[in-house]
Amino acid sequence: MGNYRTKLSRAGIKDVAVNAGKRSSSNPEGASPRANIKRPRRGEVQFLPNYPRGENKETLETRRMEMLEEFKKTPADRDMVLVHQHMQRTFPLRREEIVTLAPPIAELKERWPALFSEAQLYGEFHRITNQSLQYSFFAALDKNTPQLLELYKERKTGAFGKKMADLMMAYDEQDKNDISATRTAALAGLPLYLKEDSSVIFKSCKEEEFEAFQEGGRGG
Repeated sequence: MGNYRTKLSRAGIKDVAVNAGKRSSSNPEGASPRANIKRPRRGEVQFLPNYPRGENKETLETRRMEMLEEFKKTPADRDMVLVHQHMQRTFPLRREEIVTLAPPIAELKERWPALFSEAQLYGEFHRITNQSLQYSFFAALDKNTPQLLELYKERKTGAFGKKMADLMMAYDEQDKNDISATRTAALAGLPLYLKEDSSVIFKSCKEEEFEAFQEGGRGG
């Protein structure tokens, strides 16, 4: 397997090369071994794929700039079909930046604003892991919700305890067969249990603004 990966690295397969990063007699200028870079796990698609056929860094950068122009428009005027197509094609460029440069979130958001829209967040997760983010998230949430709610009931002291009590009182008034109410209680209680400011974690908007909010608009 080691020889096979070496051959792939020499052939220019970026996923192998960046995760190896080893100096050797044949690669004296190579970086030291990468201990802080995630390796692909079984079941994942290529973590750092090569550029699509017919594309290079310049053409992908052009696509990125076109997406930036779309996000200067109002949410209603954006061509989200074009954005989705460009996000698919520029995935290798984006992964290359993230894996090799590890840019701050603020810089990543400035360069790739579409990545922070709900639809593209789901899409990126699938491109990396070949799994559905929504399904994985809600499956884990539903599995752990009973234990979380029990923990919340024990949080009774301090200002956060009062807020938690109010949350649980509101939940007790809901239909226990309503899975949305149960999930909402489990999620809303997490920052309170951890004594965090929930306004930093959760964003709210009016119903008529929800579509724009999902596409990257500002929540009210």
